[in-house]
Amino acid sequence: MPERGRRDPAGGWRHPGWSWTVRHGRLIPAGYGLAALFGGGALGVVPALVIGDWKAGQTWAQLWLCVGLGVVAAAALGLSETARRGRDRMLARNGTAYIIQEQARFWADDKAERFRAGIRRQFARVVQVPGPAELSRGWDWPLDADARHWDGKADELVRAFRVLSVDEARDGTVTPNGVFMWAWWAVAMAFGMRATAADRSLVLDVWQRPSNARMGEVTPETWAQRPHRFGPAALPGGLAVSKHVWPAELTLSRRGRTRPSRGNGDVGVLLVRFSSQEWGPLPEVTARPPEDRLALHLYDAAGVVPAAASRTEIHELRCVPPGERFPWRDFPGLAAAAAAWIERKATELAGRTLLLGTLMPQEVGLGLGILAGQESRRASWPVHLWPVVFEPSRREHVIPNLNLGSAAIAPGFVAPGGA
Repeated sequence: MPERGRRDPAGGWRHPGWSWTVRHGRLIPAGYGLAALFGGGALGVVPALVIGDWKAGQTWAQLWLCVGLGVVAAAALGLSETARRGRDRMLARNGTAYIIQEQARFWADDKAERFRAGIRRQFARVVQVPGPAELSRGWDWPLDADARHWDGKADELVRAFRVLSVDEARDGTVTPNGVFMWAWWAVAMAFGMRATAADRSLVLDVWQRPSNARMGEVTPETWAQRPHRFGPAALPGGLAVSKHVWPAELTLSRRGRTRPSRGNGDVGVLLVRFSSQEWGPLPEVTARPPEDRLALHLYDAAGVVPAAASRTEIHELRCVPPGERFPWRDFPGLAAAAAAWIERKATELAGRTLLLGTLMPQEVGLGLGILAGQESRRASWPVHLWPVVFEPSRREHVIPNLNLGSAAIAPGFVAPGGA
């Protein structure tokens, strides 16, 4: 049985102690069957004992057979019932799993179908959230001219989740809200931020899901690890962040009907790079640092960058994983470090149009949004923050119309799905 004596950094047991009852689902019915079989055998011997001659050795042999069968039946019944109750406690502790599939164009399935089948055995309830990708025929979070609709679609996603979560709680049963999310990091961040701000009592359990994206192949097993509830957390020992500033020459492109820019003043580009890979004009961390001014080209689908902007700086927060990727236990510390750094940069670069690019696991982006949506952080979070998302087919960086700043959850904001 998995160890239950240690806790993970984000709270909760490191391993669900009765997860084996789900992975080997036939054991409990088989145990009950054995109990019935041996119990029936023991009862079948009773008539022979009633009419038997207790002076004969055969009767005593039958007695011991009856006792043995009864002991085995009781043991099988006790173990099966204990396992069933442990399984039910595990399912209640895992709670409700909300599956959010907002997969984008050109994405592979990430082994999602088989993984989702396993999820259904690990949770008391599983709810598929019908977001824009499912309700809006043909919507796949494009990074072309239609990227100007991202903000409204993110609101639709939060609204759908809130309606379902409220409906799940109508029977008075309060269970943990687990989230498995397939989406762009920016969509995940916006969802976490807006859902958390809309309901101050909401606590999201973020579970890891399989991925085969730029961060490498990840194949988690829900029975082997616990979810994270993102909050204040220290960066794990052995990890260190570094900060860099790179001068850059910014060029913009816009397609379709020209819209007036909503940005004012200069532009500041923030980059959270929790990876050793390249980002835009920045090479891999193992390569020689660039000496000249970087050339950064962005497709501004949101119309947020001032047309006159040309020279800027890329402010980078860097943390390189100790191996191929960060272990799951490090995610809360990474999200907390990124949130604190963004808050400091918002103060330092006040008055600038802030853009945010990332190289990080999607669950860290979701956790970063949860942190940004918490009431204690809103005063220091940037008012406007626009994501920079990499479009792989054209290999360009796009600014979709999706505000990750506090303006999206400002006082007077009517939260999607409720006031």
